[in-house]
Amino acid sequence: MKKELIDKFGRKVTYLRLSITDRCNFRCFYCKPIKDFKYIPHNQILTYEDFLFMAKVLREYGIEKIRLTGGEPFIRKGFLSFLENLREIFENIYITTNGYFLKESAKELRKIGIKGLNVSLDTLDRKLFEKITRVDALERVLEGIEEAVNAGLNVKLNSVLMKSNIEGLIPLIEYGAEKDIPVRFIELMPISSEVRKEFLSEDSAKIHIRKSYKIIPLKERFGVGPSKYYEIKEINAIIGFISALTHNFCETCDKIRITSDGKLRVCLALDDEVSIKEAVLKRDEKALISAAKKALEKKPLSHNMSLENMISGKNMYQIGG
Repeated sequence: MKKELIDKFGRKVTYLRLSITDRCNFRCFYCKPIKDFKYIPHNQILTYEDFLFMAKVLREYGIEKIRLTGGEPFIRKGFLSFLENLREIFENIYITTNGYFLKESAKELRKIGIKGLNVSLDTLDRKLFEKITRVDALERVLEGIEEAVNAGLNVKLNSVLMKSNIEGLIPLIEYGAEKDIPVRFIELMPISSEVRKEFLSEDSAKIHIRKSYKIIPLKERFGVGPSKYYEIKEINAIIGFISALTHNFCETCDKIRITSDGKLRVCLALDDEVSIKEAVLKRDEKALISAAKKALEKKPLSHNMSLENMISGKNMYQIGG
């Protein structure tokens, strides 16, 4: 019998998004609240050995690609060594990062054989960058992106759409064109009233972009995510949109998420997590797969997210972005 994970709607799961830490050196308003946030205690977070056991088992059950997130994954000690070990299990390893540590690690990532790197960059304006992230680090992030591109890594930029940066969309697109890297615009998730006030839809963003450039739909995909891509021929730019609220892509979802403390989540908008921690700590493959299949029974055909409906009792840094 073929080993695989399939939900009740027949969707085969091939993609794991793994959060290795909830910690981050940035405090973006759409990821962490300004006050009263608590990190998971260190003794409750799974070890790298735990993650490797989990990865081996899930690889046997049809997971083909893995994306490592946080928090900020590079903030966890030993991350590069972990990647070397994980590379023995997975050929297709992707990372999402805020870019702060790329300058020092880009060449090593290339040696390890990372398939793709998504760097979060919401603005090229230093003051707005600091307002969003609460860290004055734009120059360092840009240097990291430059280093990653020069190292030959497959880089894409992730930029969250927000009203306060609508005038920054064109500079980001032109920056991506200059560096020959795609820029993906992502709709905000409605996790708080503060975030909802900033919501900018894909359609509104396109209207703004079309004032400067013509955007042409592409059939080609750049990576493993759900982004729909467009070409701007005037400047040889590639842009994408990930729009979970206004243009959802649930029918093709092949993803599960696992948090750093061992909770499996089948949908970003569904708080009904299943703990796999005990199975992982006991190195119990049967219990791990049983828990995963139990969770998949609850995977909805589509989410119920809207601007009026907060997606989660948790913040994004706790879920893994």
